[in-house]
Amino acid sequence: MRKVSAIILAAGKGKRMKSDFPKVLREVCGQPFIYYLLKELSRLRNVHQVIVVVGYKGQLVEDAVKNICFSQFKGLTGKIQFVRQQKMLGTADAVRAASGKIKFNEVLVACGDNPLIKSKTFSSLLSFSRKNNLDCCLLVSWPEKENKLGSVVYDKLGKPMAIEEKISGINNYQGKGVNKVNSGTYYFRRKALLENLSKIKKNRKKKEYFLTDIIQILYQQGKNLSSYLARDFSEVAGINDPFELQFAEKVIRARIIEKMLEKGVHIINPATTIIQESVKIGKNTIIYPFTFIAKNVIIGSNCSVGPFAYLRGGSRIEKGAQVGSFSEINRSQIGKGSKAKHFGYIGDAVVGDNVNIGAGTVVANYDGKVKHKTYIQKNALIGSDTVLVAPVMVGEGSVTGAGSVVTKNVKKNQVVVGVPARPLKIKEKK
Repeated sequence: MRKVSAIILAAGKGKRMKSDFPKVLREVCGQPFIYYLLKELSRLRNVHQVIVVVGYKGQLVEDAVKNICFSQFKGLTGKIQFVRQQKMLGTADAVRAASGKIKFNEVLVACGDNPLIKSKTFSSLLSFSRKNNLDCCLLVSWPEKENKLGSVVYDKLGKPMAIEEKISGINNYQGKGVNKVNSGTYYFRRKALLENLSKIKKNRKKKEYFLTDIIQILYQQGKNLSSYLARDFSEVAGINDPFELQFAEKVIRARIIEKMLEKGVHIINPATTIIQESVKIGKNTIIYPFTFIAKNVIIGSNCSVGPFAYLRGGSRIEKGAQVGSFSEINRSQIGKGSKAKHFGYIGDAVVGDNVNIGAGTVVANYDGKVKHKTYIQKNALIGSDTVLVAPVMVGEGSVTGAGSVVTKNVKKNQVVVGVPARPLKIKEKK
């Protein structure tokens, strides 16, 4: 198996994003752009080195990448390296910064601001390049909408000669006068890349060195060049402004929901359902309309969620549990068969099995300084409009009366009522 060095260009600020945050750390569906590239590269067995070129607020990017790899893609941890682009002098300068670290003969270059390319496309690009013994191969696509991607110029034999930057007036179909566009993703033979980086001249207008110029240089040298077509244009559409960010959100959200449907999750209305990246949902679970499920939520099988539910990161809904309308669950676990079916807030809580949480229940988990834990043990019954003031525990089989404010632990099988809640004394019949 041929080993590949991958270079991720992640140094840019992204002025058009209207943000002071590093561009590759902007989020789409709950994860930063660069997360998706790392995810797809982690699926390629032949990628044995990943060089991340950082620049603007580079330490933030490094820390984020390390955290992503450690928590999500541990197989990449030993393969990741970082280099600094000292000045923002363009894509060719960024690759030049990484050139001294390249270990292997095959090099894959990808842009950190394009989270939409799939591992299958990366793999096909590599396979095509090897099969045809190419020195360089561009990933291209037919444009489907107005864009600012570079247009690929071909000779009469269909060999790429150059890339013309900033095309406009793109037709919304594959018709006459429409050229294939460059994705910014490339395959290179190491030698062809390294020997020609220094030949790229600074662009007079932008005062930067563009990697796209290497195509003309290699063509003039008679190198073996070609392009590989990504049939889905969305894969090559980079994110440069808030409008393109919304496009990426739409694409990734659709992919997430498609995978959920394939696994047997019943999503009643995908158009009004938002499920972020890194969510896991078991089969036969029903997701009702207008539900928002944030990243890193786990939902078991045979559950029901929504409508108008909000499940926040770190929450876990066990098998057969029900979370109903206008309920917010935050960093909490809802046990098997438990129910929180009507408006309420459960935060930083561990709810046992077969617990019934009445309408309007609120877990007051924040005292103004610290967020505290609440424990509700199995078979408990929480009455409507109960307020549980954390830290507090409600014992197994216990009951809280409607409108109770629970400030102290409730013993097993105990009934508490009132403000503040006190044990209910039941008079025995004489």
